[in-house]
Amino acid sequence: MHFFDEIKSYVGFTDEDAARLKALGPLVAPRFPEVVISFYDVLMAHPRARGVFVGPEQIDRLRASLKVWLGELFEGTYGDAYFSHRQHIGRVHVNVGLLPQFMFGAMNLIRHRFVEILSDLEVDLGSLAEVGSMRQALGSIDRILDIELTIMVQSYWDSLMQQKLEIPAALATGLAHEVRNPLNAIGLQMTLLERRLRSAEVDEGVYGQVLEAVRAELRRIQGLNSEILDFAKPIDIHTGLADVADIFEEIRRNHELTLEAGGVEMSIEVQGSAVLVCDRDRLMQVFINLMTNAVEAMPEGGQIRVLIVKSEGGLRVDFADTGQGMSPAMKYRIFDLFYTSKASGTGIGLAIARKIVEAHGGSVDVLSRPGEGTTFTIYLPFPRRDAEDEDER
Repeated sequence: MHFFDEIKSYVGFTDEDAARLKALGPLVAPRFPEVVISFYDVLMAHPRARGVFVGPEQIDRLRASLKVWLGELFEGTYGDAYFSHRQHIGRVHVNVGLLPQFMFGAMNLIRHRFVEILSDLEVDLGSLAEVGSMRQALGSIDRILDIELTIMVQSYWDSLMQQKLEIPAALATGLAHEVRNPLNAIGLQMTLLERRLRSAEVDEGVYGQVLEAVRAELRRIQGLNSEILDFAKPIDIHTGLADVADIFEEIRRNHELTLEAGGVEMSIEVQGSAVLVCDRDRLMQVFINLMTNAVEAMPEGGQIRVLIVKSEGGLRVDFADTGQGMSPAMKYRIFDLFYTSKASGTGIGLAIARKIVEAHGGSVDVLSRPGEGTTFTIYLPFPRRDAEDEDER
């Protein structure tokens, strides 16, 4: 389930709420200017909140953006485009340094202002069948504001998780750079040692296996070092039109022997067009990583089910397996750099996979329980023409 659908389901937001908010829109819109004024009066009364703003011109822009935001609450359409815009607003809050407590307080202020507005309009509400009772109208407003608050909180959580990822990545990158030169020197000395042993006509059987074992471990460390350095680089995306369903079909063909050997069946279901502007090779890297992990999680065989769904704002890819599943503690660490439950794993693959998806403007979520399999949900948005020009709220 896509994160936004999950939020709506959790707070109980229904189509009736959407219709009720749309009917309320024309009644409450004339009161938006007073909501905006009271909103910023409260923020400006707190020194630390006021310190976020850089001048009157910015505040004027923010007032206008807040009025637009209020109008969008009552448009009656709450799909992927709405969610994407709300995510952008959440990121702006984080980037300008607005502390979470002020965001909570501000949202609560808006909630109370709407209670006052609806109380004043109670007589008018009775004439609109779509609105229903005062209690129903307030319930719909509460639920849409709860959704807004959840998206905002998620923005702070995402920022925290990004910092959590960047710290070990920075440490690992520094260490990888320091290790690279000694590794090269060891490789060179190994080559010189082999040449001298051969020139001394020493029986290769005496030292051959030892040298090969050392070389194998050296290659493994060099490979891990390269992966760390690749992870530290910004993901370079080269976009073009690609069919995501075709990517999965190609993966299934190319890894047919691996799937058969593991007793794994892979099905692909598509709902709507799966064509997307993306980096095809990078997405293939993500999906191969998921497939490899799924096969390893099903040592006795099982099924992989891929569901690709087109929505208003992008594609949702559900990648589900019938494997061993994960504990809650493990589920929340699988994207951490170097975290792995496999004896031979490096703990880099899923961290890179998420980085690739986020470079596309998307997100990755995971649902899993021990013994019940795992489902990765990848959301890949369609490009937005106005993404770079949006005003901050």
